[in-house]
Amino acid sequence: MKKELFLNSVLPYTTNEEYSDVYAEHLSELFSVLDLKLLGLENESDVSVLIKRCAAYFRQKPDFTLVNSFNIGTFNEEAALKYLKGTARVVNIDWTFPDGEVDFLFDPTEVLDVPINYEWLWQFNRHNDWSNIARAYRHSGNKEYLRLFSKQLLKWIGQTAQIPERWNDRGSAWRTIECGLRLMGSWLISFDGFKEDIDDVPLLLMIASMHRQAVHLAKHPTGINWLMMESNGLFSFSVFFSELTDAQEHRKLASERLLREMELQILPDGMHNELSPDYQHVVFRCATNFYEISKNLGFENELPPKFKELIISTTDSAIKLASPGFIQPKTNDTFTKPTSLFTERTETLFGTNPQYRFINSARKEGAPPDYTSVFLDYAGFAVMRSDWSENASYLCFDVGPLGCAHCHQDKLNINIFKGAQELIYDDGGGEYNNSAARIYAVSGYSHNTVLVDGLAQMRKSPNKVDEPIDIGWKTNDVFDYACASYEDGFGDAENKPATHKREIRFIKPDIFCVSDTLTSLDEKMHEYEILFHLDTTEADVLPQYKNAVISHFKKDYEIAIIPIDEEDSELNLISGERSPRMQGWYNGRNDENLHKALAVTRKATAKSFRFNTLLIPVKTGAPVPLVEKIGEKKFSVTLESGAYVVDLNNLNK
Repeated sequence: MKKELFLNSVLPYTTNEEYSDVYAEHLSELFSVLDLKLLGLENESDVSVLIKRCAAYFRQKPDFTLVNSFNIGTFNEEAALKYLKGTARVVNIDWTFPDGEVDFLFDPTEVLDVPINYEWLWQFNRHNDWSNIARAYRHSGNKEYLRLFSKQLLKWIGQTAQIPERWNDRGSAWRTIECGLRLMGSWLISFDGFKEDIDDVPLLLMIASMHRQAVHLAKHPTGINWLMMESNGLFSFSVFFSELTDAQEHRKLASERLLREMELQILPDGMHNELSPDYQHVVFRCATNFYEISKNLGFENELPPKFKELIISTTDSAIKLASPGFIQPKTNDTFTKPTSLFTERTETLFGTNPQYRFINSARKEGAPPDYTSVFLDYAGFAVMRSDWSENASYLCFDVGPLGCAHCHQDKLNINIFKGAQELIYDDGGGEYNNSAARIYAVSGYSHNTVLVDGLAQMRKSPNKVDEPIDIGWKTNDVFDYACASYEDGFGDAENKPATHKREIRFIKPDIFCVSDTLTSLDEKMHEYEILFHLDTTEADVLPQYKNAVISHFKKDYEIAIIPIDEEDSELNLISGERSPRMQGWYNGRNDENLHKALAVTRKATAKSFRFNTLLIPVKTGAPVPLVEKIGEKKFSVTLESGAYVVDLNNLNK
């Protein structure tokens, strides 16, 4: 139908005819792809009647959440009330729009005294606030939420009607990841929340805009985790609004893309190829959304058996990585991710098993896995744990590739937990902004690795591996062992002054021995520096040992860092430095703001040097471990649990 037919209908929703052409064009597009015969309206020529009857038809749609339980959620009343007054919080930055008039193409980080972060505008246009006020409206019936949503919906459609030529660039509301997220979540939730009471024209304009976004996604696929979200959004909309004549085509296209990408992106050990728990969960969420919608709407028979297997494999890898507090270790860019985000959803869809119950019930039901320590040999994560108790000792050793996106320069990095408490941290990389803190957080300087001549590791590849990684992995009831090397550049990918070999022996239940051998490649002397990062600014020197310290977390556990080097090194405790470079900072991603932390470092100058470090969790108030040399490269370590021997010549035996 020609847009001119709709002009009179849209005029009440414009200001001085602003956006009237845009709205009329949207309605014209919608009615050109609506199967009016299916709606029983093929013979209706009166536009006003068509609008009224179509709106009535779509109001009777079952809630999307009935077929996609993942999107059933509570609402944040405080955030909803703030949003009524024009205040939005995105990537930890608050902004109040003057007079409450939202501008969807405005980036407040360009005017605030904060690092510019293009994610603010992009993520604001995911419209999570709309989901929240839709749920708040369903709960309270407060008409202010309805008025606000109607106004902002019309504003967004009008303000962003023109898709930029570079739609994925900064300042665009049409970045494809946002389109996918809107169509798999916030817009469908908002449709559910407001459909009964919103006016006819805005209701149909919302469907028309979603269809326009679906067409955009069909034409412009990207890759990696983005394509999973794009495909999920395209599929969700096209299944839920099957009355559109191109819905079947879009559903088939989305299905093919998503299934293909799932097979490509999930590694044989179950990890997602970006090696980030955050993006592992993004892909997992897309896959399970897709599975549940297909099952509940009668398309389950179109899914190959391997699709379910891949979802379960992804969950299994999350269990393998789980720290004692059932939190995923932070590797590459990531939020703090509870393991239950995987196990609860998988249990809901596929039924319980002892491992899921064990995690989902916080150890009250079910049973732990039949392994303790485990090596994910494609992702490259060696997980050493004493047991599956709530006070277990745990280390994650990263020996893998960079990852296919969201990479950190962190080969040979370690995370250590005792119970739910992280003792040696990796912070997750910080916000995606233009700041020195972000550069630092993804670099080798912020990880538990080594520096050579003051330079951190810098590698460009590989992003993934096609064969299992060999680290001489050993695990038994007494000890775990792993060994890997870094042979790439420092400071620059082409600058290779030395190699770094790291061996780790975990003497169960509580002693981690980390041995780092630096070997000159040019026969010259180099300054080598080993780094361990603690989320505290305080540590006490242990005078009975050379260069030893114990943390001062003032929590359940401390960690003793006790060198057993054969040669002299220089101890440094660094907190909150910005010059000559950043060091001693924790830069979390959304859940933790940038704050001062502590880098415990040791330096030595030599052609080759071997750092040997005992990392021992200590219950707060308990005696410091007793370490004694009992032979050449052999030490006795006495804890409350007993006496143990560390033989530096035989770490793997």
